[in-house]
Amino acid sequence: MIFKFLINGDEEKIISFEKELLALLEKSLMRNDIIPNEIHFCVHEAILNIIQHTYKWDFSLPIDIQIVITDTENNKKVIEIFIKDVGKPIKKELHPPKSLRPFQMRQRGLYMIAKIMDEFFIKPLDDKSGNLTYMRKEISL
Repeated sequence: MIFKFLINGDEEKIISFEKELLALLEKSLMRNDIIPNEIHFCVHEAILNIIQHTYKWDFSLPIDIQIVITDTENNKKVIEIFIKDVGKPIKKELHPPKSLRPFQMRQRGLYMIAKIMDEFFIKPLDDKSGNLTYMRKEISL
């Protein structure tokens, strides 16, 4: 299943999208526990990073989100999340830190996303028209 969303930084649109996202995850994963909430947290953090760091608080710019949910043969589901922005491309692919120092102020969100998701990175789009945030999680049913 493929789900597509186009939002911007408007708070009401983000909240509406996130409610729909959480309901979609709970229904698709057939569970109402921490896993849909963890994935929701990761998407939320990625959107806030785009608004703050890439868009520099310009709430009018679009954020294109695609969620792909695939059933595997071994009774698992794979959630892939593609978040595209149209901001200035980053210089090189960004990977989260492997660890944090006590009271580290920066990159905590990236670290948490990496701990929750099985795969996570941010890279410039090939056509230099923005960036792609990619997350993947495999879930046993």
